[in-house]
Amino acid sequence: MERRKEAGMSGVRAFLDSITHEQLLDRLNLALEGAGVGIWDWDLRDDTVQFDRRWCEMLGLDHASTPMQLETWRARVHPDDLEACTRDIRAHVEGKTARYENLHRMRHADGRWVFILDRGQISGRDELGRPVRFTGTHADVTALERAKEVLAAEGAQLVTLVATLPTGVVMLDREGRLLSMSGQWVDQPSRPLTELLGRPFGEVLPGATRWAAPIARALEGHSTHVDEEPLTDGGRTRFLRWDARPWRTTDGAVGGVLLSAEDVTGAVQRRAQLARERETRMATLSLFAGGVAHEINTPLQVVVLEAELVLRELMRPTPSLEAIAQSAQAIAETARRAGAITRALRTLSRDARADPPDAVAIGPLFRDVQSLCLSRFTSAGVRLELDDRSGDALAVGRAAELLHALLNLLHNAHDAARGRPDAWVRLEAAVRDGQLCVRCVDSGLGVPPALLDRLMDPFFSTKPAGEGTGLGLSITRALAERDGGSLRHVPGAPHTTFELCLPLASHR
Repeated sequence: MERRKEAGMSGVRAFLDSITHEQLLDRLNLALEGAGVGIWDWDLRDDTVQFDRRWCEMLGLDHASTPMQLETWRARVHPDDLEACTRDIRAHVEGKTARYENLHRMRHADGRWVFILDRGQISGRDELGRPVRFTGTHADVTALERAKEVLAAEGAQLVTLVATLPTGVVMLDREGRLLSMSGQWVDQPSRPLTELLGRPFGEVLPGATRWAAPIARALEGHSTHVDEEPLTDGGRTRFLRWDARPWRTTDGAVGGVLLSAEDVTGAVQRRAQLARERETRMATLSLFAGGVAHEINTPLQVVVLEAELVLRELMRPTPSLEAIAQSAQAIAETARRAGAITRALRTLSRDARADPPDAVAIGPLFRDVQSLCLSRFTSAGVRLELDDRSGDALAVGRAAELLHALLNLLHNAHDAARGRPDAWVRLEAAVRDGQLCVRCVDSGLGVPPALLDRLMDPFFSTKPAGEGTGLGLSITRALAERDGGSLRHVPGAPHTTFELCLPLASHR
């Protein structure tokens, strides 16, 4: 290695020995000209300075008329930069630094400010070793500094943008320090954001350790996205949709990490609630399927029987029009009955979530309830009473959801009353306090007082294990509240009573 270095130095010396002093200066000038660098040579004894032509041109000065004095430079340095510049010069002259370097602004002849990268070194000393000559270069780096200012401004705008985003976002640098954070971040710090900027993310925000792995991946240039991550904290589970990705500088390098996170617990819970509603709606259909089959089969038998009578009558030599009319009337009535059952089933099976609330009459719903429930109640020995005193009042709601809610109430009431002497269930409708209220009353034993506070809890049931899901009342309440209504157990009533109330729409 040493022999190779000596050989290289020997080559340089040989090259220098082969050209004249004038040729060397000419080549140096060409190099400086190409680099756009100016030269200054300062005599520290009398503050005279030799500025070359390129130095003067950088500032729009005429080389021939420019005073070759230190004041020429000093007078053009920006007042805000002069002190730091002088301090750096003094530090080098006093031997505290190996070389001098300073970036400062200087006033151009046309009045604008240009950025100058000023570099130099002591180039001569007297017989006592004191510095007497200081030589250096000027380079105009205005374009570079302006670009830095633009990037800095854009960076500041990005930081401000992140801070004001309506979603949870955190911006980190490559070292994991906090650059910015939106006010919607899922884990808000206890201290003001101004106290946290520039500090390690893992030290300043609660729960930051969970992001360590995705942050590390992002710094390697990889993005991570999770739609619904369950997080349990203090017995409470919430769901986050989050994304960790690198943000890049203008040259494409990874500058840091952008974390975005959104608490989607509400959406997950709503989806689960809608799934439970769908399941209970299907369960209700299955529950009443046997009775519905009987209700439809009976009218079909009547239709077949009456149709055979009509055919038989038509084959007589002198058909009786009266007999045919009676059979036709019976067929029409039973068909209407079967149609009512079909309509009730179609209403119940409809997914009405996307439907806007409408004005709903209670009378048709009571008829649908009777079509779907009567056979089941009768076969169990439970008397079903319907008492509609709502008159021409209309409730705000969705017919399919309200029918679902009423069937849930009737199902619970049926199970509570079944097997008791003179078992009955009554459904009442009336206008109370500006609302249309439906009460479901049964002759069962009632609800133990200790359980009243839990009646509306999902999955809580007073029935024996395996006989109920515990979702009926909670879903019925959700259906009512979706349309601005309510569901409550009526305390102090002579019999078990649940009341479902909906806003009053209008009168027909």
